[in-house]
Amino acid sequence: MGLATWQKINVEANSPYPVFLGVPLEELGEYLSSQIEEVEHILIITNQAVAELYSERLKQGLLDYRVNLLTVPAGEMEKSLERLSQLTTAALRCGVDRKTLVIALGGGVIGDLAGFFASVFMRGIRLIQVPTTLLAQVDSSIGGKVAVNHPAGKNILGSFYPPLAVWTDFTTLESLPWSEVENGLAESIKHALIADLDLFEFFENQEENIKQRNPSIWQEMVTRSSAVKVRTVSQDEQEHGVRALLNLGHSFGHALETEMNYHGVTHGQGVSIGIVAAAFLASAKGLMTLAEVDRIKHLLSIYGLPTTIKGQDPQALLQRMKTDKKNQGGRKILILPQGIGRTVISKDCTDSEILAAWIQVIS
Repeated sequence: MGLATWQKINVEANSPYPVFLGVPLEELGEYLSSQIEEVEHILIITNQAVAELYSERLKQGLLDYRVNLLTVPAGEMEKSLERLSQLTTAALRCGVDRKTLVIALGGGVIGDLAGFFASVFMRGIRLIQVPTTLLAQVDSSIGGKVAVNHPAGKNILGSFYPPLAVWTDFTTLESLPWSEVENGLAESIKHALIADLDLFEFFENQEENIKQRNPSIWQEMVTRSSAVKVRTVSQDEQEHGVRALLNLGHSFGHALETEMNYHGVTHGQGVSIGIVAAAFLASAKGLMTLAEVDRIKHLLSIYGLPTTIKGQDPQALLQRMKTDKKNQGGRKILILPQGIGRTVISKDCTDSEILAAWIQVIS
């Protein structure tokens, strides 16, 4: 294929880097040898299922390097300080040093955990993100956010640590179960709600093609959704302003995930329910119509994403939102849709308004 013909979008920020789209795993080594200096040792961090599917393909292009592969168990619970400590011990046994390059091969959990490891190991070593899930390809691998969880909340311990590159091979999506596809669709639909009405209509019009995994439609979906993330991150790398809009649905969703201890609800499901709660809150504040809320609910529903959750205590969920990273001076800062294709940062949401939004999505 060759470096000159690889499709890419550049993240133009303080630490710029390319997001490559539709590039084979086997060709990452060619990029490293031509663009990244002083690499002798590579540490691939992944989980067992992804390793079995894709590690050999990735290593085909890395024959010129000393390569170690470390696997961690799957699941959001693995984003912990305990797992980070175990990963550090294993890395030291592999001879990882300041010149080592880390490759995060996997979905959002691996990207967050391996990225946070790279950001703190010996005060920071180089990182390449190789996302293998739809969620990671359209969202979590782009933007340099890395983190682990804390009992008080999701992603409480983290940093901004941009990779040297994001390497996206669309063929890794072929193995995804639909439950994993849903996680990515929630983030992609979120991107459409934030900044791209045409993309929202694309999801409405391409239901069958997306469900049937039409390759050209999936490629367009990933590319257009990634472009929203890249544009936003390029304007505000460290979330001092407009980047916060990418958190639409996440204040509600993260509270739900934490309250349920990451069992019984996936990240995408939490975001989907969170988007609906934010939409109800936006409607109550006059930012959108109930017809638009219904349109959002319908789109999420046709892709199998939930719009309600059973058996939760709205007061407990409200309490969980106190640890949201966007909060300032005790005030809850929320991202709300303003119609479809536009969002705003709201700093004046009262607890009673947020509680009413939670009640709308608890069945």
